[in-house]
Amino acid sequence: MRAIFIFLVLLIVIAMAVPATFAVRFWMESASILARAEQSGAVRTPAARGRLSAVERTIAMDEFRDTWRTHAVPCRTAAFLWADLTMDDAPSGVSVSQKVATAILSERRGTSIRWQIRRLVLACQLEQRFDDPQLLRMWLATASFGQDVVGIESAAQAIFGKPSAELNAEESAKLAALLRAPSLRGQPERWAERARAIQERIAAPAN
Repeated sequence: MRAIFIFLVLLIVIAMAVPATFAVRFWMESASILARAEQSGAVRTPAARGRLSAVERTIAMDEFRDTWRTHAVPCRTAAFLWADLTMDDAPSGVSVSQKVATAILSERRGTSIRWQIRRLVLACQLEQRFDDPQLLRMWLATASFGQDVVGIESAAQAIFGKPSAELNAEESAKLAALLRAPSLRGQPERWAERARAIQERIAAPAN
C-alpha cells in the first residue's frame, strides 16, 4: 500500500513539474529574445512621454480599443486569453503588446502552438516593463504603411508632408486605415470611406 502511495505522489509531482519546466524554458527563451532585440535596436523605449498625439490616439482606439491599458499590468494578455475562453463578453482584438511581440518574432513567424506560446510569453514580459502608450510608439516606429513606407514619421512625411504630431483628425484616420489595408492608398474613394468609418468608430461610446 505504501509503495502505491509513493508511486501516486511521484506521478503528481512529475505531472506538476513538467508544465513548470516548459513554462520556465519559454520564459527564459523569451527573455533572451527580448534582450537581443534591445541590443540590436529593434526594441527601443520611446523618448516621448505624456499624452498621445491625434494620430496615436486614433490608431490606439481603432486597433486596441477593447484591450487598451494606460499602465503596466503584468501578463494581462494571458488574462484576456482566459476571458476569451471562459466569458461571452470578453474583450475583442489583440493587445498592442502582442503586436510588438509579433514584430520582434517576425523572423520566426509561424502558426505553430510553440510560436503562439512564445509570442504570449514575450507579450507578458513586455507588459511587465512598458505601458500601452510606450508599446504603441514602439510598434508604430516600425509599422508598415505600404509602398515601402515604414514607421509613422516616415508615413506622415511621405503622404502628408508633415510630422505625425501635426496631422489632423482626417489625416490621422487615413494613416490608421493603411495599417490594415496598405493598398487603400491607391484607391482614394475607399481610403476616404475607411477613414470616415474609423472616425465614427472612435467617436462612438465604448461598450
